[in-house]
Amino acid sequence: MANVSPIERTLDIIELLADHPGGLAVSDIARRLRLPKSIAHRLLSILADRDFAIQDPITQHYRLAVRTAALGLRFFGHIRLNEVCQPLLNRLAQRTGEFVRVCAAENGELVWIASAQGSSEGLRYDPTMGAGPTLYATANGRAWLSTLTDADALAQIRRKGFILPRNYAGSLVTSEQQLLDELKQIRERRYAVSADESVIGITAFAAPIPDREDGPALGCVSVAGPSVRMPASRGGEIMPDLLAAAKELGEIWPIPNWKKLV
Repeated sequence: MANVSPIERTLDIIELLADHPGGLAVSDIARRLRLPKSIAHRLLSILADRDFAIQDPITQHYRLAVRTAALGLRFFGHIRLNEVCQPLLNRLAQRTGEFVRVCAAENGELVWIASAQGSSEGLRYDPTMGAGPTLYATANGRAWLSTLTDADALAQIRRKGFILPRNYAGSLVTSEQQLLDELKQIRERRYAVSADESVIGITAFAAPIPDREDGPALGCVSVAGPSVRMPASRGGEIMPDLLAAAKELGEIWPIPNWKKLV
């Protein structure tokens, strides 16, 4: 960690706390991020002084402040992503009766930005909007990777390796060759499938959101639900609506201001 800058370490702390709304002790943060406790405390103090983090007066645990989330919401408000996505997601969720999510691609990562629940009774899949999907181990991740060249897809994976987050159940892809074989199939059928991988008992179908300039996908849209209700055969039933939603999202996805100036 010696070559990691304080700014990078601070961002690591923000990402960690985003997944722990109840807060974490300084010692726990230091252990998880492999930081000296003194450095973790100093960076947390800076975040707290700037109102990006709050320390509970009783537990002494640190959590993110509402201001941090508000910045993200303010950004989404400016680029209108939620406004664009939500009506389409609501419609897709209603038609499929399952949980629908959209993630956006940025700097080789996928970030959840919106969701809609279509199941009104019985078994429901209703995850929190936590960290974005792991690229090689999820339907969304593999759908997005399939829009890259093989070389670029492998380069994205090699940044972190085949290492699963702690809360993931497993992955059918564990090597570069397996990934390339899977991406070839996804390109042929135009969608990706993940069954009992990131979450046991959950199956997801995902389609890439096409870029109007024929670049890598802007993100992905997915339909997920309990595996007992989502066998592979249901893909044929869901796919027309899923692919249509992905195409429509690509057509109306807002263009960033910097791209308008090019």
